[in-house]
Amino acid sequence: MKTSQIKTFLSVVRNGSVAAAARELNRSRTTVSTVLASLEDELGVELFERSGNQLHLTAIGQSILTDCRRFDQVAGQILARCQHHLSGAESVLRIARDDSIPEDIWRDILRRLKQRFPQTSLSIYLAPPRELPSLVRNQSVDVAYGLMPELMNEGYQWFRELADVRMLTVAAPEHPLSQLKRVTQDDLISHTEITIAYMQDSVLVADSPETANYLAFTQYELIRDAVIDGAGWADLPLPLIAEALRKEQLKTIHHRSARWWKVFSARESEQAQGGAVVGWLANELEAYLETLS
Repeated sequence: MKTSQIKTFLSVVRNGSVAAAARELNRSRTTVSTVLASLEDELGVELFERSGNQLHLTAIGQSILTDCRRFDQVAGQILARCQHHLSGAESVLRIARDDSIPEDIWRDILRRLKQRFPQTSLSIYLAPPRELPSLVRNQSVDVAYGLMPELMNEGYQWFRELADVRMLTVAAPEHPLSQLKRVTQDDLISHTEITIAYMQDSVLVADSPETANYLAFTQYELIRDAVIDGAGWADLPLPLIAEALRKEQLKTIHHRSARWWKVFSARESEQAQGGAVVGWLANELEAYLETLS
């Protein structure tokens, strides 16, 4: 039994005649009739009752209709997976990322990724920037994206800079630091800093706080929300806070180092390098970040 026979059978069922099925399949009526007859011969049953130019399913034809539709669907999936493999696209991809890019941007990119590569299965893990390189190094994930520390390329992983991301030192408009015409380092130290936390040797630590008086969270979004609530000041990536700045929920303080840059990068395992999906994703992230530069 061939997939072409099943497709022909299903087309005749949909259209009700050989002539209509032939038009749908872009085949001659003789070819459709021959394929249909060969299927009936192979199965040893009559699938249709003929009434003039119209065909109606027999009882046995009706009983196998659902199975034939399932057969056609599975055959299509097999073909799609094989074509997906031949295209060089990954079948399974494990991604780690930080949250320096807004969630709605990530959702849109991943939605379009699945449209472009429907046969690729994805797993996404959210982690602090400093944990991302080790996740790739330990082969927990295939690729990581974020504001991770710059590291030298190693034999089993590859570091690719995608864009420079503006970092801003911000506070809530009513915070004391936002009221100062000039903020000194002593001013920063005298107020609570909100910074990134990450796991290091199974211990939760804060990422290089400027002061001993700090709050540390594992996500930039949590830091942003705490700053908006007036809990302290923080260094945050522009993509994540652009909307809050526009709505005047946050304010860049007047400090000489209140505007600086970090590198948003991709870190790929040896197995992930050169993959079609990894390459597409890096290009999409780079294109988005370029719109903010």
